Amino acid sequence: MEQESGGDKRRAEPCISKAIQELLDRHGIPERRRNTTLEAAAGMKYQQVRRRMSGETPWNVDEIKRLASHFGEPVFKLLGALVDDAGQPATLKVGGSQLLPCSVWIGEMINGDKALGPLVAAQDDVSGGWEVLPPGDIGERSVYEVRRLVFEAEQARRVAVIDDDEARAQALVVFLRQKGLEAISYSVPDHIRSALETTTFDGYIVDWQTRDLNPRELLQLIRSRAPAAPLNVLTAPLTDSQEAMFDEITSTFRAQLFEKPVRPLSLVNALNLGFAAQRRQAGQ
Repeated sequence: MEQESGGDKRRAEPCISKAIQELLDRHGIPERRRNTTLEAAAGMKYQQVRRRMSGETPWNVDEIKRLASHFGEPVFKLLGALVDDAGQPATLKVGGSQLLPCSVWIGEMINGDKALGPLVAAQDDVSGGWEVLPPGDIGERSVYEVRRLVFEAEQARRVAVIDDDEARAQALVVFLRQKGLEAISYSVPDHIRSALETTTFDGYIVDWQTRDLNPRELLQLIRSRAPAAPLNVLTAPLTDSQEAMFDEITSTFRAQLFEKPVRPLSLVNALNLGFAAQRRQAGQ
């Protein structure tokens, strides 16, 4: 039986609930579906979600981690809402060129030559955002102490594998995970629809012959959620009469077509090429 939260926890609940609402906003979840979406994402009952979002009972760390994983977001972005001072968003400069997102707790202003520790913080002259870097790289800017720094490694790319052959899908998931991707398989139509409607993946592998699903509607739903994500479509060997249809499909949905059997490494390479193209388009 859930216990009522104490004073400190109750005070923190509006913060974490607000952070979760903002997460749902970012992922375009409509108001009428928010509690049911959280129910599926966190593996909880509807009433448990309602109590947590209203502040009647507190979220725990495991529940927050499941939410972050479901939506592919850093855990710290949500956990930071549980403390009074969640730090400032900043950029950690490594090796002079590599830029890593982080959170930093700023101390007092100091003289650069009196900095303690290997890192200090300064505000960017153009954007005003915080940067964290060695004291020798500051130049003429004002320098601040770094009291605490949190860096969360970039999360692995999330890939949805949609195939009603559960054994085949799971074998592909194992291979993709060995290659550093966070792959999740879906073989039940209701689970597929729920996943595609409530979260966005970085890449997709779809078997065209998945039973009880209209493949065109499935690809349309994917593209409505992820217009630029790499999309690989698997099909049985094509006949001459099918080639024109699949040429139109790959063009319409900006997908790559693979005839089965296909080597898993070919799918990984296609996904990675798609991820690289996304980074170039984003100017990274």
